[in-house]
Amino acid sequence: MARSIRLILALTLLVALAAATVATASAGGRKVLDSTMAGLPVPSTVLNGLTGGGAPWQIENGRVLLFADGRLHVEVEGLIIPAQGRNPVPQGKAVVTCGETVAAETALVPFSEAGDAEIDTVVDLPDPCHGVAVFFTNATGRWFAVTGF
Repeated sequence: MARSIRLILALTLLVALAAATVATASAGGRKVLDSTMAGLPVPSTVLNGLTGGGAPWQIENGRVLLFADGRLHVEVEGLIIPAQGRNPVPQGKAVVTCGETVAAETALVPFSEAGDAEIDTVVDLPDPCHGVAVFFTNATGRWFAVTGF
């Protein structure tokens, strides 16, 4: 009898774990990118076809999460031009590249003088998207920070 109860409990646990795994996978798909960000070290650096801003930028903290279903979360904190001690740009956006090709851009979001911005959106990604990188840019696409560091 005790053996039957243990078997039923073990099977119930396995079913619950399998259901949780399926729910998690279908809720957002697989994670494509989970990365920190680095500021632009040298002005006008070209990376993946995007040109950097006209001054060096530094970042205190930057984080990007991108899922196969296109959900994108970008958070930058303290992204500033060190020589000015602030961010002079009022708005920013994220640009997703697949290799050397721009795959998606987000709408503009507020970008504080302290260098803080947050983006939560869904983008359309090509399939496949190899060599994915996410940039934080100004309205014209000049980048200030990029994933991979």
